[in-house]
Amino acid sequence: MKKLFLLIPFAIACTQTPDVEICKYQDDRQAAVSLTFDDGIIDHATLVAPHLNDLGLRGTFWIIGKNVGSSPEFLGWNHIGSMARYGHEISNHSWTHPNLTGLTPEEIAEEVRLCDEAIARALGGRKPKTFCFPFNAHNAVVDSICGAGRVGMRVFQEAQGQVNSHSTPESLRIWLQNTIDNGEWGVTMTHGIHNGWDQWNDEQVLWDFYEELALRQDEVWVDTFGAVASYIQERDNCSLKSSYKSGILTIEPECTLDPSLYSERLTVKVKLGRKDFLLEIDPFGGPQTFDLKDKLCGKSIIVFGDSYVRNHLRPYTESWHYKVAASHNMRYYNYGINGSSVAFDRTAEGFGSAMVERYKTMVDADYVLVIAGHNDAGFVTRGDEYLADFLKELDNLCSGLKEKYPHSKIGWVTPWGVDRDGFQTVTDAVKSTCSKYGIAVLDAAEASGINVNDSEFRKRYFQSPFDTAHLNADGHDLVVNWGDDFLKQL
Repeated sequence: MKKLFLLIPFAIACTQTPDVEICKYQDDRQAAVSLTFDDGIIDHATLVAPHLNDLGLRGTFWIIGKNVGSSPEFLGWNHIGSMARYGHEISNHSWTHPNLTGLTPEEIAEEVRLCDEAIARALGGRKPKTFCFPFNAHNAVVDSICGAGRVGMRVFQEAQGQVNSHSTPESLRIWLQNTIDNGEWGVTMTHGIHNGWDQWNDEQVLWDFYEELALRQDEVWVDTFGAVASYIQERDNCSLKSSYKSGILTIEPECTLDPSLYSERLTVKVKLGRKDFLLEIDPFGGPQTFDLKDKLCGKSIIVFGDSYVRNHLRPYTESWHYKVAASHNMRYYNYGINGSSVAFDRTAEGFGSAMVERYKTMVDADYVLVIAGHNDAGFVTRGDEYLADFLKELDNLCSGLKEKYPHSKIGWVTPWGVDRDGFQTVTDAVKSTCSKYGIAVLDAAEASGINVNDSEFRKRYFQSPFDTAHLNADGHDLVVNWGDDFLKQL
């Protein structure tokens, strides 16, 4: 059921005092689930992560540092870097996977330190913020050493596998439903798919469970172990003061935790009379103001597409659409996958299924912004068969979005004006099909001012001089106002 969080008419709101409270879980969902994977098995990169990426889910992968790259059974550091770029959490499962309860304090500390340092080297200095005990074995001494400088450690879990845990479609469904009904944080524990402990005889059972989980994201917050652990700690250690005058709500949080360690934004529910809406706050950000006269304030937005959305090799927080959403205090969801296509399945190339399939598991939102077409341009030049497939699936995507989001504002941004075959064909098709379904289109080739065919412009504003798709931070700044105007007009 879609939740509507409406802005309050100014004349009514100014006479009322709002009730402000921190939501139990992000976006006021009923429950939370973290998918965690033990031991750094190669299946995690070749099988698990691609399925999660396709569904817009993030997992936590607990790495045994010494095993990385040691044999074909285990992940290599290249796999780990790629998984981290998709937002998955790479964290500490010790250096050699001993039973820590049988070690001296010095030996425990060394197991933790070596794995921490190896992961930090691979991830640009980012030390893991969570820990998973080998064999799930721990005591007070182990907890004290392993928990230092962490937001959480895994101390409860639901084992998922078929050889040892005997998971079935029904057992997975019941566990998920109970987690939601009870408002709990459910943490799964999975090892290998075809390698390692507790393997799967029929892996499709697991993939079906992930798809059901993705389809129920309006009820359950699915995120990394570190993200949920951090949110819960911040929620439980934060107090709020608020004031309201002339349509401006000011929220002043006070959090007793270390801001260098905890970094999750908190969802706040604001009640004004019979109206509810949601806002995000930085628990360490001091007083924060929200202009309730701004029609975008507190609204949610999905940005859906390819590497224009994911922002290629740079964080998506540098993108113009993220900056626009942040400026209006919108709740932002990024469904970008590098290499994704509107119409063509690119799973074999490592880019996942087509957007015409991926949209089905996205959350509900007030605004849906599609930014795509660049990768389809190369396909439509291959012949009439490819062009026909593109046109059919483009139509299916537009009709599907209108059906899934009947009350949402939907817009489409085309690729830049790349001077290569196929791009104008794609842009023209997007305009025509979107017009048929009442979807607004912003033609980036005509209106953005991005001169992708100028080599000097690319040197200054793109992620590399030879890049024709991905802006750098300065390039994104050029189109913030352009994108802001489009969103306001939807």
